[in-house]
Amino acid sequence: MSALPLPLATFQSWMQAVLVHPDGAEVALQAPEARRFVDPQDAGDVVRERGGLDAAERLQIYAGMYPLRMRDALRSDYPALAELLVERRFERLVDDYVALYPSRSYTLARLGDHLPDFVEGWGSPRRRGLLTDVARLERAGAQVFDADESVPMDPEALRSVPAALWPNVRLRPAAAFRLVRVRPGAVDVLDAVLEGNPVPEKAGRGRVEVAYYRRDFVVLRRTMGPFDGNLLASLAAGETVGSALQRLGKAFPGGFPSGEILSGWFAEWTRLGLFAGIERTGENLPA
Repeated sequence: MSALPLPLATFQSWMQAVLVHPDGAEVALQAPEARRFVDPQDAGDVVRERGGLDAAERLQIYAGMYPLRMRDALRSDYPALAELLVERRFERLVDDYVALYPSRSYTLARLGDHLPDFVEGWGSPRRRGLLTDVARLERAGAQVFDADESVPMDPEALRSVPAALWPNVRLRPAAAFRLVRVRPGAVDVLDAVLEGNPVPEKAGRGRVEVAYYRRDFVVLRRTMGPFDGNLLASLAAGETVGSALQRLGKAFPGGFPSGEILSGWFAEWTRLGLFAGIERTGENLPA
């Protein structure tokens, strides 16, 4: 027990400052981050000596476990990235990342929120692209898994829109839906890890759109084609149907899909629950 009248929040902040310090508990107790909560000479009054171990030694037990817990948590959220990096390089990545983004939440589920952006500037430039894309895919899957439940759009809402109004229609993405643009090789890495096959290390040319969505509490993903992937990305970003189709018609002059194909895509996206509502610019439509 502590002999010092420390408020719980102060005690927790002090413990965090000590445990996440990269040079160990003994050095951490002297560091400004910890000293502003507890004077180093009072550490023994906060964490009492026990079993022949003083405050610094007892705290070091927990400090030594901290990197292991962080590695386990991030390996659980980013298994394909860990497989691609192999053990030692993944450990180095986690140590570098946690030094900049230590856990600040009651749950480790939030620990990896910044990892894809961190990977983009970490390690060898030659591999950053593929590593970053793999991390983005895995982060998107986790976000869809954790997303709130939302009522999917009624298919009848699409069928009831008059043809003349379609150019001004906007679709509102569902909470459990993410779209990520990545190198094809990143998808290959995820597939290889899931199937237990050797992990490829080629990024591949170009980009593909990968849609993550949730059905019956299961996270699913689908790799889109060039036109439908770009169209779905534009609609998810809030662009109107007319604006998106006009722009993509210029980008794909020889491959504009027929009305039947377009209708099929919209029906499929609605069936999968990718959108939660529909509206026209300046005027609400039935959702």
